[in-house]
Amino acid sequence: MIHVHVTSWFLGLILFFVTYMLYKKNAGKKSKIFHMILRVLFLAILATGGHLLAGYITDPGIVNKGPLIIKGTLGLIMVGLMEIILVQRKRGEGRLMNWVFFWITLVLVLFYGYIVIG
Repeated sequence: MIHVHVTSWFLGLILFFVTYMLYKKNAGKKSKIFHMILRVLFLAILATGGHLLAGYITDPGIVNKGPLIIKGTLGLIMVGLMEIILVQRKRGEGRLMNWVFFWITLVLVLFYGYIVIG
């Protein structure tokens, strides 16, 4: 299940940047299609992440569940930031702080996913 989750995240990040560039070039129909595909991928990310989180939380061998909760919360924030950035780009708006939060959250998600949790 973890491989499906990691693959979904990887594809999600690629689709996010592709969709962002399409919105930037005003490619109306293509950008909407890619955005909808990305939203379906978000559902896969959330489903696999929730399944992994539930499995880890119910595991009696894991004593400190704090990093798991933090990683899950950061993952939700990450999905939200990706959606906010795309919708703002679609409207022609752009906020630098959303990108700052995006990169900080991405680094923290990768840190917790690969270093802390393993």
